[in-house]
Amino acid sequence: MSILLGILTIILLYIVVVQIGKASDLIKELKVGEQEDHSKGALFLSLIGFGILIYSILSSYFYKDMILPKPASQEGVWIQQLITVTLVITGVVFVITQAILFWFVYKYHYKSDRKAYFYPHNNTLEVVWTVIPAIVLTVLIGVGIWRWYTIFNVFKGRPRDVVEVEVTGKQFAWILRYPGKDGKLGKRDFTLVNGDNELGIDWNDPASHDDFIADELVLPKGKTVYANIGALDVIHDFFLPQMRIMMDAVPGVPTSFWFKPTITSAEMKVITKNPNYEYVLACNKLCGSGHYNMQKKVRVLELPEYQKWSDEQKSYYQTVVKPAMDEGTYKVNSSSIPQESAGKVTEGEPTVSSENTAGFNQKLSNGFELEGAKAAGVEEKIIEFIKSDKAISKDLWFSFDRLLFENGKATLIPSSQEQLKNVAEILKAFPSVEIKLGGYTDNVGKPESNQKLSADRASMVMNELVKLGIASSRLKSEGYGEQYPIASNTTDAGRQQNRRIDIRVTKK
Repeated sequence: MSILLGILTIILLYIVVVQIGKASDLIKELKVGEQEDHSKGALFLSLIGFGILIYSILSSYFYKDMILPKPASQEGVWIQQLITVTLVITGVVFVITQAILFWFVYKYHYKSDRKAYFYPHNNTLEVVWTVIPAIVLTVLIGVGIWRWYTIFNVFKGRPRDVVEVEVTGKQFAWILRYPGKDGKLGKRDFTLVNGDNELGIDWNDPASHDDFIADELVLPKGKTVYANIGALDVIHDFFLPQMRIMMDAVPGVPTSFWFKPTITSAEMKVITKNPNYEYVLACNKLCGSGHYNMQKKVRVLELPEYQKWSDEQKSYYQTVVKPAMDEGTYKVNSSSIPQESAGKVTEGEPTVSSENTAGFNQKLSNGFELEGAKAAGVEEKIIEFIKSDKAISKDLWFSFDRLLFENGKATLIPSSQEQLKNVAEILKAFPSVEIKLGGYTDNVGKPESNQKLSADRASMVMNELVKLGIASSRLKSEGYGEQYPIASNTTDAGRQQNRRIDIRVTKK
């Protein structure tokens, strides 16, 4: 609605300008033969120009508190110096030239008794306004290149004593991976990427076993940080505004950046006189509809505090991956199976524990054989519940495990049809059964938007089941938005679990 109102406003303004122009032409026709006086128009235009200039200066003063605080990194100081010098030089030239421009409009406005002086060329002036800008720009660019070489250690190479962090952008979040006590990040291989290993980490590499995933970017003060930057989908941008640092995150083309934080988070709160002030990692590219969600809290600590924080972090492999592999619930590719877990997984497929079968293969009473169903998956759970003597409960829900939507939309990904087909056939095999579908989201974004998205997704699944031959009278859907999370929303993995569609049997 706001976009429509904006478009209508622009159209109305255009109509007003056109009508004013027509009225002006009509007045000129009525005044044929009269002497025109342009002085008032010239004065009015000049006053508008000076008014805009004064407004720009005053607004800059009144909103000075919105300007970023002093740079919080060594490199940020250098970059800010370049920005300030460039702004001062171009700002002074801009103010002077604009003032002269609008003064000329008034001073030399048209008069019938005055003829313009023909002055086509002056070699001296040409040299002055060509050479001086060229010298100024050469100095600015030269200093900028020198600072760039200094920041990237072009002549010295990568610093040795650094804190390394891998930053990977995706729609719409950042994944932060730190090396463990060995100081080395595990290798990655794009052929190992799947739903459970979106970074494609090679778990055969011992260096990956002590790496940890962080929910916030934590940095040490006074020590060089080496940021290894990448992206999984579209171009993002690693942007630390308070540190004046920015580097593109490009899919398939790793980039990097060295910087040294110089002001802790606690010190910046004192500097800004704001006890709630926080550093932030943002994306400075328009990467999609959820772009505004790409923020991570950043904390800068004294070196001992940082070391303590780092020592307290738990290995992602030891706490998440290995237990899931042992239970058979972690999807892997054959080349990424650590030797200690060999024999407990099935190549290229969702895995199950050794005491379970590779899948839930059951032929229904109507002759349909379930496809791709996992042991202990939603299909098996629904069938077991329908066949059991368990009472129907409003609190008993089963989560779809192979239902996927496009990011931020209620559009199902084609691979979801397999599980939808299974559920539809189960309902056909048990014609008295009725179900309710519940849609859920994580807590990222506005609650009202999440509520609508969850309802739209649940409704979409219901409509798909109707298309597959299930009577709409047997189905209901409802969106619950951020309510009833089944995992913590403080981690990417938890938020992924909370974005789901659940199914509840309401009648057997």
